[in-house]
Amino acid sequence: MRKMLLAPLIACMVALLSMVWMPTVSAKTLKFNQTIVVNEYPEAGPNHPGEYVYWKGQITGDVAGTCYFWENWEKNYVVGKVEHFFEEFYIDLGDGWISGYDKGVWNFATFKYRAHGFVTAASENHADMIGNFLFEEGTTTDPNLGFPITGTGRGFIGP
Repeated sequence: MRKMLLAPLIACMVALLSMVWMPTVSAKTLKFNQTIVVNEYPEAGPNHPGEYVYWKGQITGDVAGTCYFWENWEKNYVVGKVEHFFEEFYIDLGDGWISGYDKGVWNFATFKYRAHGFVTAASENHADMIGNFLFEEGTTTDPNLGFPITGTGRGFIGP
């Protein structure tokens, strides 16, 4: 009888412990619209002292704030007319922040971009977003015209 009760009790304890040790991830998908501009700014962006060329813009929708994207120029590469890029992002949500990384492609023939990544850090009040997926896509102005380059698009952050 003791052995029969012990197995379900251990299984229940393991299940409860896994819930305590697993980080919580926001279960809601947050959609947004995005306007971003890459330029050489007079001030460095958050968390990147000394870097003055980056994408900066606004996101609006289910999640809203000021977004920053820094390209990892050493990792980026071009195949034909498509740039494969790697970035770090930081989004100031007004009452806190989230940050992480993404990677994607930017087609220099159509000026369309698409990227995906993950939220890897956040302020305490947005910690439930750590581990969430980030997706964005849109179209930019012609980069051959020089700075500033403006992009408009949409995306989401979610499980």
